[in-house]
Amino acid sequence: MRLLVYNTSKALTLTLAGRKVRKHLNADSLLAAIRLDFQKIPDSRGANSKITFDDALMSAFAMFQLKDQSLLAFDKRRSEEDHNLRSVYGLSNIPCDSQMRTILDPLPLSVLRAPFLSVFRQIQRGKDFEKMAYYDGHYLLSGDGTGFYSSEKVSSPYCMGKKSRNGNTLYHQQMYAACFVKPGCKVVIPVFPEMITQNDGTRKNDCERNAAKRFFKDFRREHPHLKVIVIEDALSSNGPHLNCFCFTFSYLLQPSFEIKPYISTESL
Repeated sequence: MRLLVYNTSKALTLTLAGRKVRKHLNADSLLAAIRLDFQKIPDSRGANSKITFDDALMSAFAMFQLKDQSLLAFDKRRSEEDHNLRSVYGLSNIPCDSQMRTILDPLPLSVLRAPFLSVFRQIQRGKDFEKMAYYDGHYLLSGDGTGFYSSEKVSSPYCMGKKSRNGNTLYHQQMYAACFVKPGCKVVIPVFPEMITQNDGTRKNDCERNAAKRFFKDFRREHPHLKVIVIEDALSSNGPHLNCFCFTFSYLLQPSFEIKPYISTESL
């Protein structure tokens, strides 16, 4: 049995108890690819910074992957399971909750796009993505708007506001999220979501339709030749949303693109 050594520069092929671990699709290789993308983020802070961007971002990634309920809960884990976090996620300096806020709050969300692409390429390289093809070489991309935060007390300039009948304002954040799916397959592959946020200088809230327009424009730019069948709820069956598809996919893919309705017979 060979001992596991975390390596951020080279993916390892491991043999544990006679079972081969896939070179590019084991947890350590995927974590190494994510960290490598984080290391490419330029750091404009002072040279005396003790905690690097990649350590702060990997710590935040660990918090979400371990499903800690808050930054304070992760801070408690940091004090109790310091060795495990360092060995699994390759962390050198783990920030406390206030340090993590100070380091990560100024970063734009676009810096998180690269790891999504890197992991997706690893999945393609391992030929696992081909198994998710559903119809004539096309892949099902299921997307919808979803909310992940709401509060009447805590808000940011990016939060949208909704006034209730009692006069209070509910601040909330939403995003348009999409995943590659396949019926009967328990695995889903998420792609980088598009935030539904309050834009600077505007008083009107953003909406799911606008977020979807931005999402598919970036999606087609990153995956210009990938054949997809987009699955959305009935609220998306309107003229402006379909026109968004016509423009985005035809302009970036091929001039003769047209929308063809597809109805699955599996549920009939």
